[in-house]
This record gives sequence, C-alpha cells and structure tokens, in this order.
Amino acid sequence: MLLTVIAATAVLLLQDPGARPYTPAADATRQIYRPPAIRPFETAPGPGVRDVETFFDQGVTAAEASADARAGPLDGRWRALGPDGRPLLSLVLRDAGDGTVEGAWRQGDDGRARLVSAIAVDGSRATLTLDRRGTLRLRRSDGGWRGEFVHNGQARPVTLHRP
Repeated sequence: MLLTVIAATAVLLLQDPGARPYTPAADATRQIYRPPAIRPFETAPGPGVRDVETFFDQGVTAAEASADARAGPLDGRWRALGPDGRPLLSLVLRDAGDGTVEGAWRQGDDGRARLVSAIAVDGSRATLTLDRRGTLRLRRSDGGWRGEFVHNGQARPVTLHRP
C-alpha cells in the first residue's frame, strides 16, 4: 500500500501544473507603438504643401493617368455611328491591356443595357458578339475603330467614336 501511495505522489509531482497566468516579456523586448505605414496613394503632403485638397486631387489625377496608360485600345465609352453619322449603339468596354476585354452595350436610346456576350481581340482586329442576332466586326484605323455591325443578317458599316 505504501508503494502505491509513493507512486501516486510521484505521478502527481511530475504532471504539468496546468494553465499558467500570462507573464509579460521583459521590458527590453517591448516595442513602442508605431502607426501603420502610409499606403502609396495616401502619401502625406510634404512641408511645402498647404492645400491638402489640391494634394489629394493631384494624387487621384496621377492614379487615373497611370490606369489609363495600362489600359488597352478598346477601353472606355464608345458610340457606333452608321454611315449617315447617326448612333446605332452605345458601348462601355473595359480593356485591361492584357487581352481581357469585357463590356456592355445598348442599342439606340431604349435604355436597356446588356452585357457583351463575347469579345475576341487579335492585334488590330476585334469581334464583339453582342447577342444571338448582332455582331460588331472591327479593325483599328487612325486611332479609332471601323468595321461593320451585322444585325439579323444585314451588315452596315460603322465607325466607333468616343462621346
């Protein structure tokens, strides 16, 4: 019996005492609070800047110019004009510049915007499948795009212009 008591006492002494209260690290390892780094578009104005609003507007303008420089040639708002100069379609396209193009279109002024079903760009040529009945086949020319709008089997010449 005495042997059993000694063994039980030894087991109890060798066990982990359980949860310990939190003890802070030595003062030498504590760091003084530093505010988070300013992100590039939130750069603080320098000592010569007196108007923070102007500084902010300049940052937004620079960011927009940078995004425009990376965008592809189809990026933006377009209006497809027929041979008589009347608008046939309105388009809004996002051309990331990496071959990815997506967008929406509207025919006339009916107010119903629809997604472009498929867009294929091959160098200076682009084909936009608008829906089952309409396709725009375009080629680059003089900083713009020219081609034809095929709708219900009829092809009409079009020119894309920015509004």
